[in-house]
Amino acid sequence: MKADLPPDREIKEKEPALRKTLGSLILSVKLALMGDPRLFHYEIEVEDDQQTITLSGRVSTEEEKAVARDVAQKVLGVKDVVNKLTVEKDLAKILLKKQDDALTSLIKERFSKSATLKAANFEVKTEDGVVLLNGTVRFQVIALEAAEAARQVPGVRAVNTEKVRLEGEG
Repeated sequence: MKADLPPDREIKEKEPALRKTLGSLILSVKLALMGDPRLFHYEIEVEDDQQTITLSGRVSTEEEKAVARDVAQKVLGVKDVVNKLTVEKDLAKILLKKQDDALTSLIKERFSKSATLKAANFEVKTEDGVVLLNGTVRFQVIALEAAEAARQVPGVRAVNTEKVRLEGEG
């Protein structure tokens, strides 16, 4: 019976539950933000001060900034949202470049595991999810193998082999 507990012990029992609730509110907001495809790529920091959520980080548009606020506001337990997100118009390009660089690395890694593709020594570049292969091969089937391998990497939207040449071609 709580009424029988001394007042200082009763407070100590309530504190861990309060901390857990506040911690899970931050996680709930972060998960909600990551669940929105418009915000997924952004690293948005979330702080909580007595159920007032503060968002900080960078997004590309005013619309995304407003969406982040709306998403956070809808999370159960959030009383208010302070939106300190900054809008950087070139951020989407920067993130896309990072994603393209990651795809290029994954494709090169995949090529390195195949003796045939490793020997072909393709130049690999990715732009907006489209893989551009460049190089010279003895047989066209090697270009096909490279395109198939690149296609298997999640995030690749297309594979362009127009700059792959067969040995002996001008």
